Amino acid sequence: MRGNIEERREKILNGKIVPTLLSLAWPVVIGSMLQTAYNLADTYWLGRVSTEAVGAPTTAFPLVMVLMALGMGLATAGISLVSQHTGSGGSEKANQAAGQVFGLLFIIGLAGGMIGFLSSGYLLKFIADPDVYPLALNYVRIIFAGAPIMFAFISFRFILRGTGDMKTPMYIRLVGVVLNVILDPLLILGVGPFPMLGVSGAAIATVSTRGVAAAIGMYMLFNDKVDINLSLKDIKIKLRWVKKILNIGLPASAARIGSALGFVGLITIISSFGTVAIASYGVGQRIIQMVNLGIWGFASSSMTMVGQNIGAEQKSRAENIVKKTLMVSAGIMVLIAIIIFAIRRPMVSFFLDETQLEEFSAVVNEASRFVAIFVISIPFFGWFRIFDSTYRGTGHTKPAMVLSLTRIWVLRLGLSYFLAFQAFGLGLDLGVLGVWIGMALSNVTIAFVSYLYFRTGRWKEKTIEDEEEGKPMPT
Repeated sequence: MRGNIEERREKILNGKIVPTLLSLAWPVVIGSMLQTAYNLADTYWLGRVSTEAVGAPTTAFPLVMVLMALGMGLATAGISLVSQHTGSGGSEKANQAAGQVFGLLFIIGLAGGMIGFLSSGYLLKFIADPDVYPLALNYVRIIFAGAPIMFAFISFRFILRGTGDMKTPMYIRLVGVVLNVILDPLLILGVGPFPMLGVSGAAIATVSTRGVAAAIGMYMLFNDKVDINLSLKDIKIKLRWVKKILNIGLPASAARIGSALGFVGLITIISSFGTVAIASYGVGQRIIQMVNLGIWGFASSSMTMVGQNIGAEQKSRAENIVKKTLMVSAGIMVLIAIIIFAIRRPMVSFFLDETQLEEFSAVVNEASRFVAIFVISIPFFGWFRIFDSTYRGTGHTKPAMVLSLTRIWVLRLGLSYFLAFQAFGLGLDLGVLGVWIGMALSNVTIAFVSYLYFRTGRWKEKTIEDEEEGKPMPT
C-alpha cells in the first residue's frame, strides 16, 4: 500500500538479498494459486451442466490466449520501465511510464476485444466441435467484450510489481476469487432469482469479478492509494513512450504467443500416440504446473529487484541478485523434484478416475514415467525462467524472445520429433518416451544457452532514459 515504496526500495537496493527475494516472492505464489482456484471454480460448476459446457472454455482458450498474450507481453514494459525508474529515484518518470502503459493497454484491449468479438464466430469453426461451437462462441464473445476491463487489471498488477508492491495485487485477486466462487453457481446453475446461464454465466462471472478488481485498481492508481499516482494527463498517449513500450513489449508478446502455438504443435505430436499418451501428458502437466507456482514467484521477484538495481546503476548487485536467486531456487526445486519423483504414482492416481481400470492403469504407468523423466529438468527450467525474467525486467526482451522461441520451436519440438519418430531415417523412433525425453532435454539445454547470454553482461544496459542527459541509454 501507499507509503511503503521508500522502505521497499531501500531493501531492494541495499538490503539482504535472500530475505528480500523471499518477501517479494510469496505474494506472487499465493496470487498464482488464487488464479488456479479461479479456474477450478469455473470447471467444477460447468461440470454440473454438461460435457459440452466444460469443453467450451477450453475450445475458446486459443483465441483468448492470443489477446491475453499480447496484453501481458506489453505489460512487461510496465515492470521494466517502472522498476528501472523507481530504482533510479525518478518517481515522476515512473508515474509517466505507468500511465502510458495503462492508457495504451486499455486502447489495445478495446480494439483487440472488438476484433475478437467480430471474428470469433469465423475462427471457432476451425477448432470447435459442432456441439460445443455455440457454447464456445457465447463464452468467448463475452470475454472479448470485457477485454478492456481485464487489460486494465493486468496493467495495475504489472505496474505495481515494478515498484516492488506484490501484496496489493494479491489482495485484490483474493477479492476477485471470492466473488467468482459466489457468482459461478448463481449464474451457471441459476440459483434463486438468477436465470440458468450455463457457459455464458461463467463468462459473465469472470468479466464481472475482473471488472471489480479493475475498478479497485483504478481507484487506487488515480487516488494516491498506492506507490504509483496517476492523473488523466499521465494516460494521454505520447508517441515517444509508445515507441519504447512497443519496443520492449512486442517481443515479450511474440514470445508468449509463439510459445503457446508451439505447445499446440507439441500436443499434436503427443496425440499421434493415442489417448493414453495425451491423458498422461495432461495429468503430468497438472503436477508440473503446481511446481511452476514456486518458479514464477522467484522469477517475478528477481525481475523487480534486478530492474530497480539496474535503474540505480548497481550492476554488480543486480548480477549478485540473479546468482543468489539461482542458488536458492535450485535448492528448493531439487528438493521438490526428489519429493515428486518419490510419490509420483500416488500423485498421478489422485487426478484419475479408477472406474475404467484398463485405461486407468495404462495412464498411471505412462504419466508416472513422464513425471519421472521431466522432474529431472525442473531445476533447469527454474533457471531458464529466472534468466528470462532478468532480461525482461531490464527491458532486453528481444534476446528473451529468441531464447523462449528456441526452447519451444527448435529444442522441444525438434528433439521430441527426432527422438519419438524415425525422422527421415535419422530419428531414434522411441515413441512417446522420446517426447518425454525431448521435453526434459529442452529445459536443460536452454538453461545453459540462457546462461551464456547472461555471461555477456549485455542485459545490464539500461533501457530507460538517462535522468541527467535525457538521452536513451543503449539497448
